[in-house]
Amino acid sequence: MEKEKKPEFVVTDRRKFTEDGEPRPGAPVEPTAAAAAPVAASASVAPAIEPVASNPEPVQKQAPGNAAVEKTVAETGANKVTETGYNGDKERTEFGGQKMEFIHLLDMLVQTAMMYAGAMEGGTERRVDIVGLRQMIDLISVLEQKTKGNLTEQEQAILTNTVFQLRMTYMEIVNMIDRQAMQKAPGAPGAPRK
Repeated sequence: MEKEKKPEFVVTDRRKFTEDGEPRPGAPVEPTAAAAAPVAASASVAPAIEPVASNPEPVQKQAPGNAAVEKTVAETGANKVTETGYNGDKERTEFGGQKMEFIHLLDMLVQTAMMYAGAMEGGTERRVDIVGLRQMIDLISVLEQKTKGNLTEQEQAILTNTVFQLRMTYMEIVNMIDRQAMQKAPGAPGAPRK
């Protein structure tokens, strides 16, 4: 006689309703409001979580020296560090580093643009992504337009000079590509003959 094999796993239907939307017989019943009351009462014993205080009035940035704005900032405590879990000064102190400024953002964008221009590669052959370079120049140009009037004189001068230099680099690369294409064209001087 062969022993009856026990199944390796058991499938249990835990759905609460039938296809018609009727409660399934033997399905677990959810507690009603009366049964949930003791749970709510026991929850009140737990320590209450205090919400982080928010500013009662939004503080708008205006020109420095505006007494009304300074008073609003002083009244609402907008200069206090909120309990968000991140404090940039504390993080820099603990992990080292320097305060991030506009110049650091610009430097990162310029490095990306120069990578597209092939300046970051060390080899005999430069790989240029002309579309990527054009997009980075356009992105930095948008940054220049959107920050107009909000930068220091030094930051504005660096940004203007950077955009100019990147555009010149772009034009040099485009001209170089055109010269190479002309040299490889059939019938051009120096082109390989068949």
